[in-house]
Amino acid sequence: MDQVLRAPMRVGRVVPLLVLSAFGAIAFTCAVATVGYANNQHMADARVWLEHSHSVLTLLQNQGQRLDRVSASMQLYRATGDDRHLSNAQSTTAAMRVGVDNLETLVRDNPSQTQHAKDLDVKIDGLAHALDAAKTSREIPDRELRESRSAITVIQDEEHGLLTQRADDTQKATTRSLVLGIFFLGSSLVVIVVLFAFLIRDALRRRAFETQISIANDRLEGTVEKLKRHGADSVFLKSSRDELQLCVTSLEAQKCTGRHLHELVPGSRGATVILNNSRTLMEIMTTWGEPNSLSDGFALETCCGLRTGRSRWRKPGESEIHCSHFAGVPPENYLCIPLAAQGETIGFTYLEFPTEEIAQLACDRLVLIEEMVELASMTIAALNLRAKLESQSIRDVLTGLFNRRFMEVALERELHRATRRGSSLAVLLLDVDHFKDFNDTFGHEAGDVVLREVGACFLQSVRTEDIVCRYGGEEFVIIFPEITAEMALQRAEKIREQISALRIQFKGQPLGHISLSIGLAMFPYPASSVDELLRMADHALYDAKQSGRNRTVVASHAPALFLKKEH
Repeated sequence: MDQVLRAPMRVGRVVPLLVLSAFGAIAFTCAVATVGYANNQHMADARVWLEHSHSVLTLLQNQGQRLDRVSASMQLYRATGDDRHLSNAQSTTAAMRVGVDNLETLVRDNPSQTQHAKDLDVKIDGLAHALDAAKTSREIPDRELRESRSAITVIQDEEHGLLTQRADDTQKATTRSLVLGIFFLGSSLVVIVVLFAFLIRDALRRRAFETQISIANDRLEGTVEKLKRHGADSVFLKSSRDELQLCVTSLEAQKCTGRHLHELVPGSRGATVILNNSRTLMEIMTTWGEPNSLSDGFALETCCGLRTGRSRWRKPGESEIHCSHFAGVPPENYLCIPLAAQGETIGFTYLEFPTEEIAQLACDRLVLIEEMVELASMTIAALNLRAKLESQSIRDVLTGLFNRRFMEVALERELHRATRRGSSLAVLLLDVDHFKDFNDTFGHEAGDVVLREVGACFLQSVRTEDIVCRYGGEEFVIIFPEITAEMALQRAEKIREQISALRIQFKGQPLGHISLSIGLAMFPYPASSVDELLRMADHALYDAKQSGRNRTVVASHAPALFLKKEH
């Protein structure tokens, strides 16, 4: 009976105690919040004043630098007498007046600094008048410069003192805030512990209910985890697509695909294998993880994935047939996914899994892997098409050399580069001698053979940075960046001699001796523009032909100079 009576009494005591604790906690929180707000406001004000001092000091530093420029300009004016230096000094002084106006605005809350700013304004006015007088005397206003600098120093010294004081105030406010925070945290912990002691009994009664909630939460977490994985997969695909869109070449897109697949299946090995231009062999273009057993250069039918046109996973106990594109012992677990877009096979992606754990991870992410490869297929196909179209737009179909349109763009670019670097540039205008005779004697097909062989010889005779173009008909242009006239002449003669040494046959019949006439023009002298460079090279070529052909003529303001070789 006593226990039954004591229980209601304890309950009667607990409820008022909980209410009292709650009100006490609210009051305590409000008090701490009020004190904290006041302290934080004080800290904010201190920071504002600190930034104000920094602004004033920065402005004063700028004024000092302008004063240095005035002094330097006046020294130059005194030494050279150039009015531009005096004008520079006067314009800098005008800028200082504007700076003083800004300074007065910044320090208007400080009477002392305001007075100093007005003194500085007076000094700068004096400096401006002295500069006006220096127009005739050419004397440096040393006294005005010293006075102005002294006025700036006075303001700086006082502002440094204010900066130190405000920094101390900020530090004190920070310390008070820290102490208050620690006190509030400790007090809050005490209140929480007290309240928690009263809540333990209620928590024990809810244990069964929480068990049920835990089961429901586990199910919910499983669902959330699936959603997270789905979201992560979506983010991964978006990131992969965005990076693939940044690629500018097919090889770059293949490397990007390899990186993402390796990220998707850590520990895997793989490669992108692409069909070559002749569409007869598959060649390894990029690899990751060193797939040592994969051979390089094999026929399409050796890959089971390419034969079926869909993803093919070789697994022990499920699919025992191996592909034939291995140089050594094939791995146990590997995956071949065709790269195809718009109904055309590009190649395939090969993935190799050294362990069962990695293979299982790949199996779990197979859909994502296939989507990644599909994205790569479309990107690689688009980049291949773009590269093909770009090549067709700048290449001559017959010789494979750059065409005239590209030559004009490249020559303009190289002239700008030569001008920027202060270097010279040479242009050769080359013409196959008596080319009409080849066409008349052997036919236009034989003439095409001659042009192709001549173009191939040019490519073998130039540097990597040189640009070889077909100008039109039997005329060619070679651009030599960063070369002297002497070296350009030697290179031209070497090319001419190599062409003379060519022995071309067409349908088993020799086509006879081939020679070149070459006109050479230099930039920036004597030619100074693209049009002038091509015109002078053309005139030099005309002189070479008029002088008997099979020679090089250098364009100059003097009579045409040519180097003659008789054959």
